[in-house]
Amino acid sequence: MKKGNILYVRTDYKVDGAKVTKLDFQDHLEYLEGIAKERFFMGGGFTKKPGGMIIFEAKDIAEAKKISNGDPLISRNLYRYDLTEWEMVILSKDLCNS
Repeated sequence: MKKGNILYVRTDYKVDGAKVTKLDFQDHLEYLEGIAKERFFMGGGFTKKPGGMIIFEAKDIAEAKKISNGDPLISRNLYRYDLTEWEMVILSKDLCNS
């Protein structure tokens, strides 16, 4: 990871009235853990409201959308997302050298 890299930021929002089961959430985590094994990836849930955010590498916006749409919470219409292309400008020195 270095300055100037393009990453993708996906912000997730729960669909009003959607009922998310433990199985839905487990499928979501397993899917994202698989993606995380292939590329730079970090993610987590918001603490004060439903939803979350992930930041990840993709070769382009089309691949980022494909990854996002493959998430069970998205494909099952339980969550929706906003996807933003993001250029890394500042990075901790320790992270630049790893």
